[in-house]
Amino acid sequence: MIKLGIDFDNTLLTYDSLFYKAAKEKNLIPSNFGEGKTRIRNYLREKDQEESFTLLQGEVYGLRITEAKPSDGMFEALKTAKKNGIELFIVSHKTKTPYLGPKYDLHNAAKSWLEKNCFFDKNGINIFEENVFFEVTKEEKIDRIESIGCTHFIDDLPEILEMLNPKIRKILYNPNSKFIDKRFINMSHWQNLIDLLN
Repeated sequence: MIKLGIDFDNTLLTYDSLFYKAAKEKNLIPSNFGEGKTRIRNYLREKDQEESFTLLQGEVYGLRITEAKPSDGMFEALKTAKKNGIELFIVSHKTKTPYLGPKYDLHNAAKSWLEKNCFFDKNGINIFEENVFFEVTKEEKIDRIESIGCTHFIDDLPEILEMLNPKIRKILYNPNSKFIDKRFINMSHWQNLIDLLN
């Protein structure tokens, strides 16, 4: 039986348009600046405003997370996986509160996003709440993935996949071909998921 583990941030959902919206509201970027969390972070670092980015990130991941958009094609792919008898788990590395600024509960915020987007609904993705784990360190995330017996794991970060047991099939979520890494199964779009699991 396939036990599919999935990362949360930048895998199930995308923050690019929300970071752009929030940064513009705070006048941190020029009005013609394009979307993209990484672009905004790099721009603010160049301007010696890394603290502004850290505060922005805390707000986006905490207070405003429910405004973040699901990754394109993700719902359909996971609903199909569930119908095909694949057991789903969400395992994320996420601090409990932001590094700077208001102490939003980032774990509860992420669960709010899952609830809003019908992950726990019978007519939605219908994942069990006890199959959702937010771990405060990368090492705890890896331990969790291995202890629950995931046969496959999807993450947007090669560094996480590198840490996993070689027996686990490692799927790199790589929608913009940001990485060229032949060590992992590359998934450029969620609609490719079912084919990659077969």
